Amino acid sequence: MMMKNKSYVTIENKRFHYIWLRENCSSCRYPAPYQQLYDASISDRPENPKPLSVAIQDQKLIIDWEENPPHRSTFEISWLLSHAYDPQPKSESESQKILWDKTWFEDHPPKKYDTRSLTDESWLDRLFDLGFVVLENITPENLESFLSSIGPLHNTDYGKNFQLKAKAKTGDSSSPGDGCALPPHNDLSYWQGHRLAQFIYCVEHEAVGGESFVVDGFRVARDFRQHHPDFFQILADTPVKFWLIDRNHEYVFCNTAPILELDAEGSVTTVRFSKRNCRPHVPFEQMESFYQAYSTFFSYLKNPDYQYHFRLKSEDCLLFQNFRILHGRTGFEPTTGPRKLNSGYIDWDFFVGRRNFKLNELEEE
Repeated sequence: MMMKNKSYVTIENKRFHYIWLRENCSSCRYPAPYQQLYDASISDRPENPKPLSVAIQDQKLIIDWEENPPHRSTFEISWLLSHAYDPQPKSESESQKILWDKTWFEDHPPKKYDTRSLTDESWLDRLFDLGFVVLENITPENLESFLSSIGPLHNTDYGKNFQLKAKAKTGDSSSPGDGCALPPHNDLSYWQGHRLAQFIYCVEHEAVGGESFVVDGFRVARDFRQHHPDFFQILADTPVKFWLIDRNHEYVFCNTAPILELDAEGSVTTVRFSKRNCRPHVPFEQMESFYQAYSTFFSYLKNPDYQYHFRLKSEDCLLFQNFRILHGRTGFEPTTGPRKLNSGYIDWDFFVGRRNFKLNELEEE
């Protein structure tokens, strides 16, 4: 069913403005990147485009425009409905997230994906809805090529694929910090670009202890907001400094941002938490209330009810959204064997772009 109006047309209860339709004419765009062939359609037109005729034929919307020379636009009805903006569709993050805690995994044990038998990229679904996925049986030689098939590895001051290694030691050579537990945290909080996917790859793990765990920062933030709305607002409204001094490479990194970052609709888009890098520097009158909110949120993150624990084995790769998932480990005994891990990052945009491409392929089919 189609209804026409002066400035828009309605198809199956979805409204489409003529100016939007004219701008999205497929014959005026490159087919692959879907970029416009020229940039004259808006700037050179004194008023909104006017249709001479609008019709539906063979499941296509056909519009002849009042232009010189004459121009016709043809749209598949299915394409229009899949790209409708009336009402505004849910964002990728809102429509695909599962906010989980420890209890959720008791009823939904997470699946590991064996890279030797993958026939598609279904593991991406887990990465999007849970925020993390564990891939297994990736040899060290194939690690970078597998990850780079999604996007290039991000180069940091540590490198692209750096080691997190604790060698087996005798009791006399162990220092107090060797094998200590690591509380939940995000990496690279001191960098401006925080929307990264992080991988932690297990080369070998023979030590006693050293269990990995992840926390869904979005789930914790949701519950924290319900129970402590004032504290939540403080962490969302207060920019704090995250620092790292790298004397080896002569860098001082500093990022000023809130711990909880929200979008225009008030939904949490980033959890930025690193106790070791955070240096709150807020006005005197706000300091005590900030620390109350800060410490209370940290107690939520450390609550075992929000943590999913597992042990990485050789050739396992944990891949997660660094802006949503916090990670940590339990303590381990370095004298009982080696625990050798590698880590690195990929811009999250590459994962979003790959998934969008797959979804568009399904729509076209």
